Amino acid sequence: MARTGPLLIVDGDALAHRAWFALGHVTGRDGRPVGLLQGTIQMLVGAWDAFGPRALAVAVDSRERSERHALVPVYQAQRDGEPDDALIEQLDALPALVRAFGFPAVCVPPWEADDVCATLATLEEAARGTALVLTHDRDAYQLASARTTIVRPVSGVSEVEHVDPAGVEERYGVRPDQVPDLIALRGDPSDNIPGARGIGAKTAAELLVRYGDLEGVIAHAGELTPARSRAVLDAADDLRRYRRIAVMRRDLPVERPASAEPDWAAGAEACDEAGMGRLAVRIAARAG
Repeated sequence: MARTGPLLIVDGDALAHRAWFALGHVTGRDGRPVGLLQGTIQMLVGAWDAFGPRALAVAVDSRERSERHALVPVYQAQRDGEPDDALIEQLDALPALVRAFGFPAVCVPPWEADDVCATLATLEEAARGTALVLTHDRDAYQLASARTTIVRPVSGVSEVEHVDPAGVEERYGVRPDQVPDLIALRGDPSDNIPGARGIGAKTAAELLVRYGDLEGVIAHAGELTPARSRAVLDAADDLRRYRRIAVMRRDLPVERPASAEPDWAAGAEACDEAGMGRLAVRIAARAG
């Protein structure tokens, strides 16, 4: 009998980096670092238990640069630098480990995991299903709808916040569809988007409530204080680019995941082969 429930869409890179910072020191029985792998799998298993989904899919970042970097060369520039070899090795190994459990690990070069999440949620909505998007990336709040809820980890996956459209408005004072406009105006340090000078989150939200969207704010800039008017008009073209890169793609070439139970036995075997013997034993017990 096919499973029912929501499709659980996991921002795999977000969870992986969370695991890396928490467990980066952990090594396997052969001495190789496995903390990222161990932490991510533990969170995926915990999420499966907590949310009872019909299926779980993991969105994976592409290493290739997308059009966002061409539009705004400083986009995510603060993340450049010499990567940690152990981090990269485990990120590369993660998709195969995830797939061993029967969970799709979806990567669509050159797009980001955010775009994969958005596309999967859109596919689920089109099929009249419901989706949970597990991520701590606030950009994803633009996906909140009657059928899609954002699940933000607070402590692992044992403590989370569920954010629906009303929750987005409560937090930011704007509708989900206005989130890209908000990001463009206020900026986003995590992606190195500067926004409009002197306009913070509260002011940006007030302007969007008043004028509807970024184009409305630009069109009515003459009604603002002189400082805000200059900030908007001097950076108008840049703000349009910031908004464009903040919008998640919803049309990537991926398929809607089929309902499926995890393959605990195969997952346990893959964990054991990766040097995570204790985790393998715990997961194998689920196979019966």
